[in-house]
Amino acid sequence: MNRDSGVLEVQVSGAQTPFIRSAPPRSPAGLTCGLADPVGVDEPSPRLSWNARLSGEATVVVSSDGREVWRSSVPAGSHDVDVPDGRLEPLTPYTWSVEGHAAGAFTTGLRARGAWDAPWLAGDPQAAVSLRGSFTWRPAPGRAWLAVTALGVYRALLNGVRLSEEELAPGWTDYAHRTRYRLLELTELLVPGENELELWLAPGWYAGHVAGGGPRRYGDRPAASAQVLVRDDDGVRRVLATDVAWTRRDLGRPRADLVMGETVQAPSQRTAEPAETTAVPEILVEADPAPPVRVIGTVPAVSVTEPAPGVQVADFGRNVVGRVRLRVDAPGPVRIVVRHGEELTATGRLYTDNLRTADQRDEFVLGPGSHVVEPAFTLHGFRYAEVTGWPGALTPDDLEAVLLSSALAVTGSLTVSDPAVRQLVANIGASADGNLVSVPTDCPQRDERTGWTADISVFGSTLSFLRHTQAFLSGWVTTLIDGQRADGAIPHVAPVLPEYGYDSPVWSDALVEVPWLLWRRYGDDRTLRRAYDPMRRWADYCLAQAEDGIRPGRALGDWLAPGTVETPKSLISTAALARSLRLVANVADVLGEPHAPEYGEAFTRVSGAFQRAFLSGPRLHTETQTGYAVALAWDLVPPEDRTAAAQALADLVRADGHRLMTGFVGTALLLPVLSETGHHDLAGRIFNQEGYPSWRYQLRAGATTMWERWDAWHHRHGLQTPAMNSFNHYAYGCVGDWLFRHVAGLGDDPRGTGGGFGELLLRPGPVPLLRQAHARYESASGTVESGWRAGPDGVQFTFSVPEGVTARAVLPVRGAWDGMTVNGTFLMGLNEQLPTTRLADGGCALNLPPGRWSFTAPAAATAHLLQEWDDLAR
Repeated sequence: MNRDSGVLEVQVSGAQTPFIRSAPPRSPAGLTCGLADPVGVDEPSPRLSWNARLSGEATVVVSSDGREVWRSSVPAGSHDVDVPDGRLEPLTPYTWSVEGHAAGAFTTGLRARGAWDAPWLAGDPQAAVSLRGSFTWRPAPGRAWLAVTALGVYRALLNGVRLSEEELAPGWTDYAHRTRYRLLELTELLVPGENELELWLAPGWYAGHVAGGGPRRYGDRPAASAQVLVRDDDGVRRVLATDVAWTRRDLGRPRADLVMGETVQAPSQRTAEPAETTAVPEILVEADPAPPVRVIGTVPAVSVTEPAPGVQVADFGRNVVGRVRLRVDAPGPVRIVVRHGEELTATGRLYTDNLRTADQRDEFVLGPGSHVVEPAFTLHGFRYAEVTGWPGALTPDDLEAVLLSSALAVTGSLTVSDPAVRQLVANIGASADGNLVSVPTDCPQRDERTGWTADISVFGSTLSFLRHTQAFLSGWVTTLIDGQRADGAIPHVAPVLPEYGYDSPVWSDALVEVPWLLWRRYGDDRTLRRAYDPMRRWADYCLAQAEDGIRPGRALGDWLAPGTVETPKSLISTAALARSLRLVANVADVLGEPHAPEYGEAFTRVSGAFQRAFLSGPRLHTETQTGYAVALAWDLVPPEDRTAAAQALADLVRADGHRLMTGFVGTALLLPVLSETGHHDLAGRIFNQEGYPSWRYQLRAGATTMWERWDAWHHRHGLQTPAMNSFNHYAYGCVGDWLFRHVAGLGDDPRGTGGGFGELLLRPGPVPLLRQAHARYESASGTVESGWRAGPDGVQFTFSVPEGVTARAVLPVRGAWDGMTVNGTFLMGLNEQLPTTRLADGGCALNLPPGRWSFTAPAAATAHLLQEWDDLAR
């Protein structure tokens, strides 16, 4: 990274799209319970969905082994259907199709909650161990399955062969309530006669270090449980389960900790000992609804330096999450130590102060010969790897970074003309993937690594453009609900860690925001239904805390906002309460529950109290960018004062030198509010700001992922406090939502409350320094596209609207409409087919039927846009 105390230079890594993986042409059309072709579906009534809305009535057929088991007609406009309860058998593969539209497959799981009765075997509190059991297989009709789970993390092998690509299975849950199992088919892998099943078991989240609180937070030792089941015409029978007949062996990994690191060495030659059964808490063991953690790519080292004798540092060129794979040619016994960090000191040594208690240290004790080795049960956030004990000179070819993430399908892409913004989009995607490891975490490197609620609440919309989040976030909502206190309070992190606290506005409101996001994006009313009563208990708890409609200032406020004027925490608390009350009323309407008027009236009371306490006419008593942003975004300003309040915000931004002064709460709202209230040009100037604090400031400092703090590194002060300074935090990647909606112009209509992205608002907003922007999104209702390209003769706007979707397009043109063409025909000649409304700012709005559309606006109609670019250039 080229950093000094003078002028910064833009550092662009060359990544033009998210560097971990590129978007496929389409995400899978056939989805069951939010996943493509899932194995282990325990939903009594699975939901089948497809990425389109039917243009007419169609027939859905579900079959098993070529035999039809259910058929139903679905009406026009549908994009999902529920299979009735009682039609499906356990441990059975099914195929399904919507004739002429979509097809998919799924396999049912055990289909019975609380039915897990296989014994549990104990592991080691620090090491990874091997648990082995054998059984005799006599080939017979039917299918054989392994159902396996752990309190800890495991790998499963059959006859020495790994059964799945899943990493760190079964992930992290609230172990006071549940853990999850995976279902793996063995039918074609079993051999006649003796077969050996092996489980590698490590402490993981259950018994290892978690969130700086030391090891053994949940239990003293990890435990694993598995059973081999056969499904045939006579039903389900069990042929093997973990029990006292199993054995336990040394795995050669005496230290295996997610946070602290792992030691890899040759296993001892001690004789296997009997495995030990253990009692575990009485919790649910249920099928995992989310995609597994997998290796999603590798990154080669780009350079190696030697800042001190015997100390060699590999640079992977970008901040990543995973582990390092080594290729070692050892002339004799070696002990290699690899330490991981995001930054270097001024002397080129590894900087680890910001890791707090996380060691991020792996050790490899190897004999002579050639080895390819890597850890299996740890996870690191890093750009640099410091290597000691290497036999000779380390080269970039000797090691590579192996990247881990919950493998969510890519659903969105954003193409822009500016290389720096392309790098920003890549950084957002990289931070997303690196912090989606079983749960949506805040950071992957220091000892924290927890499921902070505000981070995903503000970033969820951006993430759900880039990745298919339905199953992943729906599962996390269950974990969040598990942590709710009896009085209704919601924790700050999920899985809950009580010392991190409860009851912070915006943070705890994720219980309302995330299910509402899943409804709006995917039409997921099931998560809404599951969260509805917990939402109401949370809203009622907050109302009980309020005094005359004002909720006391709580906890974190506008976290990490720069500047000297703090947004009053009571303002944020009261605004967040009003926002959640309105959303709970909306949820009640969607679900047909009778409580919508109750929460609608509560919203009116709280919003009135907000106005009396914090506003004098259109102006805030304490004027901050965040204060205005939440008041305007969440409709807390009286309609007659809205224009003046937006102008006050604009004036404040100008007074701040066109720099944002917002933290975790305000940043997600500031640019959208400016764009929506007639100040899109000002939002563009903030976005294009290159000084501190800004997104481009991070890019100029060489960022390859999003930073936790605007000043994680400052050109005058260097690195921020090591007590809290992450270089891989996705929260400020929330600007991606503004880029999709307000720059490229692709979004759902904020005036609607329907689900499944079926009501579009296509509103492209050219900004200075960009000559082109184009967004594509594989929505639940079909492929949506929106974009524009500027040239010397004007601006071309392009849209794609899928069947069955309503779309309102708003074009930022002014006058000279007689020169505008639509798909090659002058707009004035299409008024009957495309009636157009002139807007107060001179632009035009029109409803677009399904299809592909190209509008070309001449220079006379877009001169104001080009003039803004010229002004900024000067």
